[in-house]
Amino acid sequence: MFNNKVLTKNEIIWNAIIFVAVIFTAIEAPFSFIFQTKIQKWQLVSDLIISGLFVGDLIFRFQKKREQNMKFTSKGHRLKWMTLMSVDLIASIPYDILSYALGFHAFTYFRLFRLVRVVRLFEIVSHLAFVPKAIKFTAILTVFSVAVHWISLCWIMIAPIDQAQVIDRTSHYITAMYWTVTTLTTIGYGDITPTTNQGRLFTMVIMILGVGVYGFVIGTVTKMVQDGERYKQQNREKMHDLASFMKHYNVPERLQQNVFSYYNHLVTKRLTENDNKIINELPQALQSELSVYMNMKLIRNLPFFKNLTSSCLKEVAGALEQKYYGPGQTIINIGETGSEMYIIGHGSVEVILSDGNVVATLHEGQIFGESALLHDTKRNANVRALGYCELYRLDKEQFDEITTRHDELIDRISSLTSRRSGDRSERHSSSVKRIQQKLKEQEEAA
Repeated sequence: MFNNKVLTKNEIIWNAIIFVAVIFTAIEAPFSFIFQTKIQKWQLVSDLIISGLFVGDLIFRFQKKREQNMKFTSKGHRLKWMTLMSVDLIASIPYDILSYALGFHAFTYFRLFRLVRVVRLFEIVSHLAFVPKAIKFTAILTVFSVAVHWISLCWIMIAPIDQAQVIDRTSHYITAMYWTVTTLTTIGYGDITPTTNQGRLFTMVIMILGVGVYGFVIGTVTKMVQDGERYKQQNREKMHDLASFMKHYNVPERLQQNVFSYYNHLVTKRLTENDNKIINELPQALQSELSVYMNMKLIRNLPFFKNLTSSCLKEVAGALEQKYYGPGQTIINIGETGSEMYIIGHGSVEVILSDGNVVATLHEGQIFGESALLHDTKRNANVRALGYCELYRLDKEQFDEITTRHDELIDRISSLTSRRSGDRSERHSSSVKRIQQKLKEQEEAA
């Protein structure tokens, strides 16, 4: 769990749990200290839970280090890791429970040691680059809210409000927070002003700090919004350029539709137009492995591949070969011995019998030619591209190798083949009945 490491899903969830525990402590501990509240039962329960979480965090870190067999590359690296472990160890002490058990409720400084848990927050925040945008935004907003909370409590301590003007603790706290927000946002209505030198000095520091903090928060949120819209804007500009290109060269409408259709497919399939450029800068071995995961995203949501194990999906994705076909181009010829199946990534194909009848039209996400993977039979229909198609080919030899380790794949292929054979039999029976009915009508007419 170091800063240059991409977090797994489990690590993100665990860090989120620790984050909530730390934020709770960061809010409750200084509030209880400033207002000198007595320990309540709910505080004992929460302190026990949070202490248990930090014990679990300590164990989790040790297990992670043992699993990865990590070695320290320098003394600084070792010191950093030991410091983090020490923080977890100190943070796991149930200070509220100890205070309550020892009976010194008034010894509030001891309870304040719980704030050592906040140190863990800095490491969690350093991982925000590797989490989804919504989580990142929520975390930044939460940390900013805690900062406002702390400044408000400091204002109460340094420049206390006249108790005659305050009815209750809640009003006291809200008044202090109101001052903090107006000062940090540089609005400063002037209805609440410091009356002591300490208060004035503190206010000046917050004013200067507020300019930077306010600018940082606004800049961070703006950047996150712009990052989300950047690729959409690039795609809109590309579509506009394509439209201008088509108009300038008087491209036929049919071809325009094919071009726009394929480009829309690329937009939905890729994260950005730099996907290939990103992986092309990596070594060949890494390129191959990343390509597997790009193919996995393609096939994972197809009905045929749903509920298959991740290891099976990964092997299938690694075996897929990308193919392109133009309008009218034959993909499968009737009578030839098949040795592969195809997944339609983009476009449509039509299935044609020997008599020229079109019996099916297949679209994006559908599969054809699968019977060749189970039986060395000849193709019983032609398959032809209706437009520009992007297909993914799975070879029989690779399929046989995968099914030796994953029986569920051969079961799925068998089920699909049987179902389609049944559909063909029904269509054939219906055709025979229609022909017989037509002959009967002709005889009666004669």
